[in-house]
Amino acid sequence: MRQYFRGHRIGNYLRPPPEHDLIYVKNPKAGCSTILLWLDRLHTGDHGFEPSNIHKENRLPTVREVGRPVVEQMLSGAAYRFSFVRNPLRRFESVYWDKLVPGSRLRLKAPAALSVWPDPHTFVSFEQFLTAVEQQDPMSDMNPHWRPQHVNLLHPLISYDRLGRLENFESDLERIRAEVGLPDVPIEVRNASKQARTDSVYDNRPDLVRRVEQIYAKDFELYGY
Repeated sequence: MRQYFRGHRIGNYLRPPPEHDLIYVKNPKAGCSTILLWLDRLHTGDHGFEPSNIHKENRLPTVREVGRPVVEQMLSGAAYRFSFVRNPLRRFESVYWDKLVPGSRLRLKAPAALSVWPDPHTFVSFEQFLTAVEQQDPMSDMNPHWRPQHVNLLHPLISYDRLGRLENFESDLERIRAEVGLPDVPIEVRNASKQARTDSVYDNRPDLVRRVEQIYAKDFELYGY
């Protein structure tokens, strides 16, 4: 599994609350923050928990605490394995608006992660972003927020019981809850745009659509988008 997370701690991408016999494999930009908060509330019973950063402040057991052998068994079928996917075109566009556009609340160090813009305040056009990503190796270079989802989800190492779709988030999460027999806990949507954009980076640019489709061809094939 380590080859899928070169330069990253694999434990940061696996959330295995063993008391519920399920394990979640994180797939950034596909409802990840919302799912982590849902799992935290499920694990602790604290339904009013509202952290500022669920990725750093969640109280879920870590891989180290659960034990690597147990987690490996969970991933092999001893637990219910699930995650969520998203339309690759929309996911890649969302990364750009959230992490590359000046003033975005999630911009952080994304330009530096591309190894081409050392100044985090440099404006990066969508086409520049796309060109840089096209030159990256999915396994060793790409940030998990924009690398192919099948890499984040360790395909084909893991066989999932359910891969929900962000486009059907609430109904698919309810299906997962029912299939595992989990108690009903409140869902609070995190890191979603408060207002839908009326424009798109793909407007009148079918060439950009084709280039993004080429990067994520395997995701389109595996997840039926």
